[in-house]
Amino acid sequence: MIWIRAGCSILSSAGHEGIEKQAQRNGKLLRKTQHPGSDRRTQGLLALFLFVATLLTALLHWGGALDQFLRFRSDSLGYYQYLPGVFITHDLYELPWSQRLENGHTLNLFCIGVSILQLPFFCLGHLAATLLGNDVDGYSAPYAVAQFVGASFYLSVAGLLLHGVLRRSFDGNIPWVAVLLMVGCSTLYYYTSYEAGMSHGYSFFLVSALLYLTCSVVDDARPWHLLLLFPVLGSIVLTRPLNGVLVLVPLLWGTTNISGFRERLGVLWKWPWATLVGCGVAIAMTLPQLAYWHAITGRWVLFTYGVKEEGFDFSAPHLLDVLISHQNGWFIYSPFMGMVMLALLWTAWRGDAGARATLLVWAIAWYIYGSWWAWWLGGAYGYRGFIEYSALLVVPLAHLLGWIRGRGAVLRTGFAVVCVVFAFMNIRMSYIYHAPWDGPEWTWRSYFDKVQEAFFIFGP
Repeated sequence: MIWIRAGCSILSSAGHEGIEKQAQRNGKLLRKTQHPGSDRRTQGLLALFLFVATLLTALLHWGGALDQFLRFRSDSLGYYQYLPGVFITHDLYELPWSQRLENGHTLNLFCIGVSILQLPFFCLGHLAATLLGNDVDGYSAPYAVAQFVGASFYLSVAGLLLHGVLRRSFDGNIPWVAVLLMVGCSTLYYYTSYEAGMSHGYSFFLVSALLYLTCSVVDDARPWHLLLLFPVLGSIVLTRPLNGVLVLVPLLWGTTNISGFRERLGVLWKWPWATLVGCGVAIAMTLPQLAYWHAITGRWVLFTYGVKEEGFDFSAPHLLDVLISHQNGWFIYSPFMGMVMLALLWTAWRGDAGARATLLVWAIAWYIYGSWWAWWLGGAYGYRGFIEYSALLVVPLAHLLGWIRGRGAVLRTGFAVVCVVFAFMNIRMSYIYHAPWDGPEWTWRSYFDKVQEAFFIFGP
């Protein structure tokens, strides 16, 4: 009851304006509002909470197996193994989690974007391993702890960036409440704490940075925005190539027609030197990846999963299964996101250009993931493919919170109860998850058994 009353109190005090005008006919974002001087303290507390909560979860869960964490043969190892290969073994031809090719080499199927973001923390882990006398092999306990620190760091920075985006349009408590709900009620929490080496937490940070820079360009463009925008886009593709669709965000966010689109192109070319330098940095970032592919396969550009004869069937996408299947369906394991998507549809219908851009980008990603041969993205807790897109969905969530704030006490109380239940379910399901929760033996009965366990309901 304390949580519910607190939630009602938060919603009651969250902002003075609620939902501002949705339709931005001139292609601009909502105008900045005045905020109290406590914003910096709020942002700092938000970042600190996200960092400490996820880091403690990771350390408590993996504390007894730190020396083994980085050695598990999984996608996490695929993203990470570039770093020990380059800096310790000096061998990229025989990486431990790779696909053997006909030419005798082994190919890492994963791109280098995650390892680039992990590099500063890998260096910290290397220093700690050297000073503490651990194995300096890239896989011992100090390296694992450093990876946990890095994942929590990027989440906390993402929280700061999203708070900065939201406070342009919403005041009071709405910005930080929206960020906390998105983390606590989605599988982002799991993939930052329990599987910190997966790409999704890093991609969430990058999409948060992309949204922040895009909003800055739309509101009041500066050269440094463009200098950073294009490297961020390059990093998004290098981290998870399927997220290349996010290039539409800076092109379409806040535009309502062809004239607005042309105006956006003009803004992106307002300082040619900044755009060219930014694009040059983005291109330079891809060169190590291209060089690696060429060294291993003789080809400069490669669809790595093609060597395993895995691919897409765009003629028969599993669109509904992606959302509501017991095999990792998005709304089944993260029901909170159903409410967020309804808020997105509502704001898009009311004419919000940012919401329409988000809906378009998400719909394209939905179609692509639904067409993948393993549309359920096996060996996962929930539907992990949409985690990074939740950075964009924080905005319609904030609109939903603003609308709820203006309703009666009964609706506010009901909404607070639902949020607490969904957050509790997500945190508990993250705790009890043990792969695989998919495959032919995983049924609806299996799913409901785990939900019962999550709520401490035991029995038939």
